[in-house]
Amino acid sequence: MIAVRLLIVALLIAVVALGLAWLFSGNRKYLRALGRVLRFALVVGLVVALIYVVERLVLR
Repeated sequence: MIAVRLLIVALLIAVVALGLAWLFSGNRKYLRALGRVLRFALVVGLVVALIYVVERLVLR
């Protein structure tokens, strides 16, 4: 669980950094990178959630 929390903190830092980079520079490459980061986070989040559900079902 600690690893998941650390990944969430890293995700938040990346999102804020890319968002601020886009705001200050106006360069759209930062928005594209932000989209990729959010898509990756969504996929990883779904995989972690599925693993958690399977674990709960197996240990029941």
